[in-house]
Amino acid sequence: MMSRSITDRPLYTMVRYLYYFFLTNFYFIVCNLLFFIVFYLADIVFENILLFYVTLIPMGPTITAVLSSMGKLVREKDLNPTKDFFIAYKTNFITTMKYWLIQLTVIFILLIDILQTATDTSLFSMIYLILLIVCILIMIYALPIIARFEVKIKNLFIISIYANFKYIKATLLNVSTIVAFGFIYFNFPSLSTLFTVSLIGYFVMYNLQKPMIQMEEEMSQVSNTEESS
Repeated sequence: MMSRSITDRPLYTMVRYLYYFFLTNFYFIVCNLLFFIVFYLADIVFENILLFYVTLIPMGPTITAVLSSMGKLVREKDLNPTKDFFIAYKTNFITTMKYWLIQLTVIFILLIDILQTATDTSLFSMIYLILLIVCILIMIYALPIIARFEVKIKNLFIISIYANFKYIKATLLNVSTIVAFGFIYFNFPSLSTLFTVSLIGYFVMYNLQKPMIQMEEEMSQVSNTEESS
């Protein structure tokens, strides 16, 4: 009875979740240590853009691992941070890397185009910026979808674009979440570094609960139709 009453207390639950968030965030940082070293030591200038691109390549699978872990925490209210993170990392590595290399390359090309046309009076700079925003919106759904489902790359972009419009409320919530935590990070970097990525992952997957259930039902219907035909 004493043991049950302790584990049911809000303080115990809060400490347990902080442990989950911290350890998941720690694994994310360790897997992307090279990027963080470059981020803090190298100047963010055009000459270093290739350096940032290369060090960002390993980040895709780790983002998916964070999202998969936080998705499980949202659904089951429990987590084995080490086991769940690295199983998700291994399971989704190839699919994530295929998508991530495409998306990362497109984003960096657009960033280069934006920098080169920043002083141009034409509309090209604005067009590139809009395309960059579209890429980010696609990513907000693509990585959680990879973390939750088995999906072909050729269908991933279509589903992600479609989901942005169908689940507009979830889209706006996730954009607001990322912007809010980005603001917190840049204003309180020393403390927020310990939890930011895992917290963003948690709220993103929390906001996508209903869309994910609906997408799972739709994918199941499509799969059953293909099998029957």
